[in-house]
Amino acid sequence: MAILVMFSNYFHDLATAIFAVSALTAYLLQRSLAMQTAPTAVQPVVRGIQRMGYYSLAWTLLFGSIRGITYREYEWVEAVGRNQVPALVVKHIFLVALVIVGVVFLYRLRRLRAVAGDAEASR
Repeated sequence: MAILVMFSNYFHDLATAIFAVSALTAYLLQRSLAMQTAPTAVQPVVRGIQRMGYYSLAWTLLFGSIRGITYREYEWVEAVGRNQVPALVVKHIFLVALVIVGVVFLYRLRRLRAVAGDAEASR
């Protein structure tokens, strides 16, 4: 069981990193000239970034729930004791803010993709 929990933790961390990179890429792509000059050519990339972002968020939540359930048994550091709880709270406040901002960036990219597609269709 411990090996499964360890893999779950690794996948949780990996999915969190993929989500963060997807959100950052969505932000940078929104600000890039590519979305304005060649929106049709960029569409597959945008779609892939959005899918990767949303799927990795789902994986983060799934593996995070497993991690939360098993935390006390497998990750609790006795030497730190209850002092690790405030650190976890601060970490999760930061990560929740990252998720909110990331979802906003991915949603804006979706809207921008739709507007770019409408502009291409009207040409």
